[in-house]
Amino acid sequence: MLKTMVFLCVVVVLLLVTGPSALQTSASNNEAAENNVTFSKDVAPIFYKNCAGCHRPGEIAPMSLLTYKDARPWAKSIRDKVANREMPPWHADPNHGEWMNDRRITDEAINTILAWVNSGAREL
Repeated sequence: MLKTMVFLCVVVVLLLVTGPSALQTSASNNEAAENNVTFSKDVAPIFYKNCAGCHRPGEIAPMSLLTYKDARPWAKSIRDKVANREMPPWHADPNHGEWMNDRRITDEAINTILAWVNSGAREL
């Protein structure tokens, strides 16, 4: 109980000294990072690595994701399919070993794609 009280006092003192701007700065930094996501810098490398095998001219996917011009009209659909882990498709059970051809993308890549779309799907 005493430790909790001391901790709370320290937090209150820190907030009084630094002010609410310390909390706002952290939120602002996260927002700024999310708003700085662009197709060319952040999303294209993910698409080239994980999607372009199928999403290119002449392959099985219904549209290309090789360029910004190709991908931009599909941004909201891409967001929904990636967030729901429908894309890229992967039907093997990850609980039964590691798969060399595993096409699933990382949570970090998913968050990057979501941030790109949610911040306006900018090219540069």
